[in-house]
Amino acid sequence: MSRAFWYKLLLAVFLIALAIIQFIPPAPLQLPAELPDADRESARLLGFEGIHNFRDLGGYTTEDGRRVAWGRLYRSGHFATATRSDLQQLQRLQLDTLIDFRSAGEREEEPSRVPEDAPFTQLSIPTLDAGNNAMVSELRERIESDDLTGFDADAFMLQANRQFADEFTPQYRQFMHAVLRAEGRPVAWQCTAGKDRTGFAAAILLRILGVPDEQIIQDYLASREPSLDARSRELMLLRLFRGEAAAETVATMLSVDARWLQAGFDEIDARWGSFDAYVRDGLALSTADVQTLRRHLLAGAG
Repeated sequence: MSRAFWYKLLLAVFLIALAIIQFIPPAPLQLPAELPDADRESARLLGFEGIHNFRDLGGYTTEDGRRVAWGRLYRSGHFATATRSDLQQLQRLQLDTLIDFRSAGEREEEPSRVPEDAPFTQLSIPTLDAGNNAMVSELRERIESDDLTGFDADAFMLQANRQFADEFTPQYRQFMHAVLRAEGRPVAWQCTAGKDRTGFAAAILLRILGVPDEQIIQDYLASREPSLDARSRELMLLRLFRGEAAAETVATMLSVDARWLQAGFDEIDARWGSFDAYVRDGLALSTADVQTLRRHLLAGAG
C-alpha cells in the first residue's frame, strides 16, 4: 500500500479519536468542601478547564483558632475562556454573587462567560480602570516599537497596590458590603489574572476575618504559577518575536511579589492610621459587621 494511503488512514484515525474525546465528559470538579479534611488543601486550586487561578479561600487558620469555611469564598481570573463544562461545574458552587473588578474595556475585550440564566448576582466594580488601560496601551506600544526604556513594571505594581488602599477604597468598600450581604452564601470575585485587584480584596477580607499576615501573603503568592501558566503561550510567542526583554517585562506584570501587597498594607497604615481605622472609616464596617462576617465565614470554636 502507498504512503499516501497510510497517511490518509492515520489522519482518519486521528480525527475519529479527536471526535470521540470531545464527547467524553470531563471528570467532575473536585470541590474542597465535599472532600475529607485531609484532602482539601491539595484541591484548593479548582481544576476548571478554561477558568484560571480559581481558588477556594477555605481552611486558613485565624489567630483565635478558627478556620475560614470551605466553599464560601472564591478568588479567580477572568471567565472569558470558560468552557461549556466549566459552566456546568460552576453551577455546583451555588454562588450568591460573582464580582468583577475589571474595567469596562477589559470586560468588552474579554467578556465573561457565565451560565445562561445564571442564578447568582453579577456585580461589576471597576478598579484601576483608567490607570490599567493606560498602562496596557503604553506597554503594547513600547513592545511594538521595541522601546522598553524607562518602563518599570515593578514600580507600577507597587503603586497600584498603594492605590488599592487609598484611591480605590470606595470600590473595596462596595466589595466588602457585597460579601456582607451574602450572609455566608458563596461569593466569587475575579479580575483579569485573579492576582492583583482580586488579590488585594482577598487579603483585606482574610485580615478582617483574623487570618495572620503570613498566611495572607502565602495565599497572595500562590497566584504566581497559575497566572504565568495561563499566559504561557503568549509569553512564548512574545519571547520568540519580540525578544527576552519584552517577555520578561510582561512576565513581571503577570507575576506577584510579596512587596507589592506589603506596599498596600503600608499605605493603609499611612493613609488611615491603622488597619482597624481603615475597616471602620474606609470600608465602613462596624464592629457588628465584622462579627457578622466572622460568624458567617469562619468555622470552629472561637
